[in-house]
Amino acid sequence: MQSKVVKKPAGRLVSVAFAVGLAAGCGGGGGGGSDSPALPDPPPTAQPPPTPDPPTSTAPELTSGERFSGGAAGTSASNEQAFSKAPPAIEADFTDDANFKSGNAIFRNDHEGQGPVLNAATCQGCHVRDGRGIVPPNQQTPFDSMFLRLSVGSDADGNPIPDPSYGTQLQTFGAASFNGNDITVGLSSFGGGTTEAIGEAFAFIEYEEVPGAYPDGETYSLRMPTYKVRELSYGDFVDGIQFSPRVAQQMIGLGLLGAIPEADIRALADPDDADSDGISGRVNESFDPTTESLELGRYGYKATSASVLQQTAGAYRGDMGVTSRFATEEPCAANQASCIAAAMLEPDPHPGAVDISDLELALVEFYGRLLAVPDRRGYNADTDTWDADIVAGREHFFDAGCGACHAHSFETSTAAGSVLGEISLSTLTPDAPPIDVLSNQTIFPYTDLLLHDMGGSCQPVAREDADGNVCNAGDNCIYVLRCEGLADGRPDRLASGTEWRTAPLWGLGLVQTVSPAATFLHDGRARTIEEAVLWHGGEAQTARDAFSNLPAAERARMLAFLESL
Repeated sequence: MQSKVVKKPAGRLVSVAFAVGLAAGCGGGGGGGSDSPALPDPPPTAQPPPTPDPPTSTAPELTSGERFSGGAAGTSASNEQAFSKAPPAIEADFTDDANFKSGNAIFRNDHEGQGPVLNAATCQGCHVRDGRGIVPPNQQTPFDSMFLRLSVGSDADGNPIPDPSYGTQLQTFGAASFNGNDITVGLSSFGGGTTEAIGEAFAFIEYEEVPGAYPDGETYSLRMPTYKVRELSYGDFVDGIQFSPRVAQQMIGLGLLGAIPEADIRALADPDDADSDGISGRVNESFDPTTESLELGRYGYKATSASVLQQTAGAYRGDMGVTSRFATEEPCAANQASCIAAAMLEPDPHPGAVDISDLELALVEFYGRLLAVPDRRGYNADTDTWDADIVAGREHFFDAGCGACHAHSFETSTAAGSVLGEISLSTLTPDAPPIDVLSNQTIFPYTDLLLHDMGGSCQPVAREDADGNVCNAGDNCIYVLRCEGLADGRPDRLASGTEWRTAPLWGLGLVQTVSPAATFLHDGRARTIEEAVLWHGGEAQTARDAFSNLPAAERARMLAFLESL
């Protein structure tokens, strides 16, 4: 079996082959063929089979350098502000530090012309302290840092087809929600969107606790979500509507991921599983309006954005109703007459009748690209040693095959400056120079940025009343999405309804330090890192089972390793 490779310091290549003890059968199996030796006569007395050598760990060498997950673009912070820091080189440069802080200020504040429908008033409203969003604590609290993607199938290029009344994203609020102290003012009401631009619908989650047990008898419980949508303001969804729940992700290391050479990511792809290791990572591709070309997808849960600038412009438009030169249309769907009318009354503060200027967008892009990656915990610089449990847990991680998708290291190339230009005082000038602190760095993101099939399946979205009976119309009808496993049932570009981009693991152990209410996975169903591991299926099922089959002490060590990232 061929091994996937990932670049290591000093230009070495290290194996991250998917192998789980002897069960993976690396290089084994298969029949004889013309070159097979003849079978010997059976011995007169049966001999016991030889004892196999223990499996060899596939873990790359653990060096002191791995404690700097983001290379020079890291931070030593490990408190609630750990995801909000600039690299030391940026803080030490007067101009760069000023641009970073200016971008931060824009990121944290609202905008003139936002709405008329939206999910949050600010970027920080979704990315809490630049970290993950929060799942609502109950069924009466609206989504404010998570949302539902929508579509009705895909066009010939794989692009999601919008619902004519709701588009490709469900917006929870109207602009009035953020014009005073009462956020409920702009929430949806059944049919209320015919007269005013209010939130599109109210989404909520019902959880079922699913008990389980490890082979050694230790028990656990996972929560299985069912997604429901009520109080539609602008009429029914069309038949065949698809939902995909999303929680806002942490912002760290985005510029570094963008500086990984495209060829290195594509080299890890194995769409036909040619090496028969059960892992068939695929690239996604996206038309990037900032470059006007089809580019490799790197960002988002399904790798549907190619650059931080594309992701930023899309989020401004989709999440906050803030238009830019790259996303000029208001978030009003085709059938939302009241939203369209409200948008016509918005001020046009910037050239091209958009809500955010190129300079503001460039400052937010700079801020997003330069948010530093926290250094690892568990390394003792005085003794030049790693904590023993972390070392052992890392071995278990790679032995289980997790490294086949969570590729541990890359070397970045030159990180190009913004296509918008160089930020210079109050203007932009052409030909922004490269960003040195992101360039030529050895980084440890623990991701291959590829799509992997995580298994599961979804039922078609149903319409039910509060008692679960089928209904066809009326304000008592609720739209319901039920899925097994991690599937969302909604394709997006080249990604299927069961495929997800491998999540970078750097900063994982600080997610709940930054925001104690944060949870894990694309929809926040996993309350702990352990639950997130146990939800893995599809291509990751063998690795998940290997984790489950570890003795309790070794499972704890593997989780300690993940907490150290």
